[in-house]
Amino acid sequence: MIFLTFPTFFDTVIKASEMINMKGKVALICQECLSRNYEIKKQEHRSTRFEATKYCNKCKKHTLHKEGK
Repeated sequence: MIFLTFPTFFDTVIKASEMINMKGKVALICQECLSRNYEIKKQEHRSTRFEATKYCNKCKKHTLHKEGK
């Protein structure tokens, strides 16, 4: 059985939170109608912008979606 003392608990929480390298949510923008349709989580170490072919509800077809600022 493992007993965690109060200071040890906070040490593990601080170390675990430092390991998370996630940016916030990033919107994907349709390149034809410029609507923001999708949100993704992006890791901090990626320097290139994400782009994918996704379905746009406004255009009613598959279009290229790029990461917004």
